[in-house]
Amino acid sequence: MAAKQFIQELEEQRRDELIRATYHEVAEKGYSAVTLQDIATRAGVSKGSTLYYFASKEDLFLAALEWMVVHNHARIRRAVEAVDDPVEKVRAAIASIFANAQESRQFFLAYSDFVSIGARNKRFHDLNARFYHGCSGIDREIIELGVSTGAFRSVSIDDASSMSRALIDGLMMQWFFSSEITFEEYRRRCERIILDYLTV
Repeated sequence: MAAKQFIQELEEQRRDELIRATYHEVAEKGYSAVTLQDIATRAGVSKGSTLYYFASKEDLFLAALEWMVVHNHARIRRAVEAVDDPVEKVRAAIASIFANAQESRQFFLAYSDFVSIGARNKRFHDLNARFYHGCSGIDREIIELGVSTGAFRSVSIDDASSMSRALIDGLMMQWFFSSEITFEEYRRRCERIILDYLTV
């Protein structure tokens, strides 16, 4: 039984290493340029191992996208749940999203590739939709709490959560293509505009 459990844990570790390697390869090279050999080399396994753990390249790339979705939702939720005040929850969520310039750049590069695939591939589309649904769900919870406690003005929850998400995504994209304003300045701008909208 112990040997079986050890093998299972080892296989889960290998799968995780391949998924993370895929994420990093996509971020560095772009989806279309990444090969299974690239992923295997980064993960330190043979190319055949990728097809042992994943039936196809698409399955592996989907697993990488799902890992991104779960990882990001969990990180934001941990940050938000660590504070009680709705205003501080907004700050915590934005600080989590704009946590690190290098990581944000890597995420943007990988995720933008996955988004473009999702425009034509239903499996990627559905997973991308799940990502936005999860992010919007966290936003809605914060805004509903703020409105109910009087910390935020009375707003349409749907409108406010949609606007917050659009602003976060838009400012992240602006930062990515801008050389004039620092990452930290974009984070502060995002926080200020969202809080101004919710509290004024």
